[in-house]
Amino acid sequence: MTVNRQGGILRKTGLVWMMALALSLVFNAGGEAAPAMPVKQSSTKPVAKTDPGEWKKVVEAAKKEGKLVLSGQVGEEWRKTQVDMFRQEYPEITVEFSAGSARDFWPRIKKEREFGKKLWDLRVSGGVDPLSIEAKRNGVLAPLRPLLLPEIADDNKWLGGLDGAFVDREKKYIFGYTLYTSPTARVNRDFIKESDLKSSAQLVDPKFKGKIVILTPTGGASAQALGHMAFMYGENFIRELLSKQDVIITDDNRQQVEWVVRGKYPITTTFAPTLLIQYVKQGLGRNIAILEDKTIRLTTGSGTLFLLEGAPHPNAAKVFVNWLLTKEGQEAFARGALAPSRRLDVSTKGVVASAIPKSGRKYLEDDEESLAQREKMAELAKNIFRPLVK
Repeated sequence: MTVNRQGGILRKTGLVWMMALALSLVFNAGGEAAPAMPVKQSSTKPVAKTDPGEWKKVVEAAKKEGKLVLSGQVGEEWRKTQVDMFRQEYPEITVEFSAGSARDFWPRIKKEREFGKKLWDLRVSGGVDPLSIEAKRNGVLAPLRPLLLPEIADDNKWLGGLDGAFVDREKKYIFGYTLYTSPTARVNRDFIKESDLKSSAQLVDPKFKGKIVILTPTGGASAQALGHMAFMYGENFIRELLSKQDVIITDDNRQQVEWVVRGKYPITTTFAPTLLIQYVKQGLGRNIAILEDKTIRLTTGSGTLFLLEGAPHPNAAKVFVNWLLTKEGQEAFARGALAPSRRLDVSTKGVVASAIPKSGRKYLEDDEESLAQREKMAELAKNIFRPLVK
């Protein structure tokens, strides 16, 4: 991927060179604030305007529906910035919100649909993984692009244009409103020094046996992280990591972060950084660092939007999507979740960039085009994992 922030141009070539600055996700409040991304029009094509009368009808219809059923990221800050603020903006629309991981959500939807139930409107979380792509292929996802108002769909508003923000092959189902680096592993430096552990390639060192915790690698972020490690270091690396290092496995995202912060298991694979915010506010977890990877992924992470086919509250879903993707909605998200928005007119003031990608390094884009190679490695990780827990 090459990113041109001035013109908002993004080209995909699998493993490619990052030629300009990209913002990373943040982990503590003590770093240097990243500068605001510049805004420059890349097209002189006039942008259509929403008919106020037609939009009023959509909002009124949403209020009559009176409900939005939403699945999203685990974490208090995430809920505050997206669910609670929407409730304040549209108090007539009740939000039924459930937090959970992608590895649990998509299999649940599959089961529900086998019984003819279509209960959910939107999923906001988790980037492109085998489970979400399977959902798309099976007709579980509906096109999101037609919901976008002209002001939201303006190419000049998004890094890489609107097509760049859609990370599915068809450019209409899966929308990523964030973009940042996604490391495979982290370590609490309060317990393990950099001189002892610097790279994810060192995780198979026997001295770290019994010090690593990961989420169940049957889907979601953990499968992606292990899949990417296999991509970087090979099959034997994953086999050795899971079979010889006494890796602790948990299904609880919060427990994973708690153990890393407290030092019970100071090394982990990827987790949602929003879960770290509450500890940082207490003065804890400030020295959790990213381990170096041979090749780094760029991901939309927890800022990924999915519309469920047959959504029971289509107007409420449309109102939520267009509220979330406004400049105001994205600024609120960026401030609360400490994650950079992909919108070019959203300031990153106050967002700490602790893992800014460097020019001249290789990155693997986290989209459907690159999924096939990662999916193969993730399946390898799962096949190794399953016999170990019998």
